[in-house]
Amino acid sequence: MPAPRRVEVNFFRPSTRNMRREAGVAWTILAIWAALSFGIPLLIWLAGLTDPGKLGRSFMTDTIFLGFPLHYWLIAQGCTIGYVLLCKLYCSLWDRRVKPYSTVSGKSPRW
Repeated sequence: MPAPRRVEVNFFRPSTRNMRREAGVAWTILAIWAALSFGIPLLIWLAGLTDPGKLGRSFMTDTIFLGFPLHYWLIAQGCTIGYVLLCKLYCSLWDRRVKPYSTVSGKSPRW
């Protein structure tokens, strides 16, 4: 039995077209995840810097959204909903950009 062909996988420099598609989907999801995880808290923190009393009050702490202060809702519920939508986006991107090219003659690849 011949030795299996060795394939080198590099996330930063994908070698095949399909690997580039897979890495593109992963990079897209990572960028949106970073924006959710770090962007929203940074936005809340930056808005709090405008308080002359140095207590962190801003329009985000004064605005009530669905019965909660906006800053609390964005972190507690907004990010959670964003992560669930991110999972849906990942699946739809994978199905649209990667899955059609990963089958050979209608058969699923053998792993």
